[in-house]
Amino acid sequence: MTLPLAAVGTTAPAPAKSERTELGKDQFLKLLVTQLKFQDPLNPLEPDAFAAQLAQFSSVEQLTKLNETIAAQGQDSALRTLLDKTTLGASLIGRHIVAEGNDFTVGADGVATIHAKVSGDGGKATLVILDANGKPVAAKPAGVVKGGSQTINIPAGLPAGTYHYRLDVESANGDRVSAQTFTDGVVDGVVFEAGVVWLKVGGRKIQLDKLSEITP
Repeated sequence: MTLPLAAVGTTAPAPAKSERTELGKDQFLKLLVTQLKFQDPLNPLEPDAFAAQLAQFSSVEQLTKLNETIAAQGQDSALRTLLDKTTLGASLIGRHIVAEGNDFTVGADGVATIHAKVSGDGGKATLVILDANGKPVAAKPAGVVKGGSQTINIPAGLPAGTYHYRLDVESANGDRVSAQTFTDGVVDGVVFEAGVVWLKVGGRKIQLDKLSEITP
């Protein structure tokens, strides 16, 4: 006897497995009703146990509503924050800003400055030029700098362009002094990427959250 073509080499599809690992309030209520429906009439559920299960159901429902409320509030708060940052970013167009960073731009006139916050009493500074991978490629003496926030003139001789840098400072005793670096420039635009607001400064992008100072 010849079997129908559809029956040859076929097997019944396996039932899809549920990926649910949490018990929601609807499932909890359904289990509770089923338990009451099929309980032993000669050994019914104790009132205390029943009250406890009802209390559990109430707690599950309240927690569900609380989570939904928190999620909604979080979304509203994130949206308000993004709108506030957008408004601030737009207001900075045409303004000179200083922000955390480690790059600077040398103009056609060969003049540029950097900003740094130097610890302690400062010391002898060396401007170290870095490539895109953070590897030192050149070093130039930058004179003696004091402690605190300083504006430092870039040594002459660098061709026009944008550079990454590090500022090495050595105290009078020969100890290394930490120096936090900054970048600056005039904001000429605002861009958005994945919910983050960036300021366009020449050919660079500076994250708004890194803003340190707004100057006239």
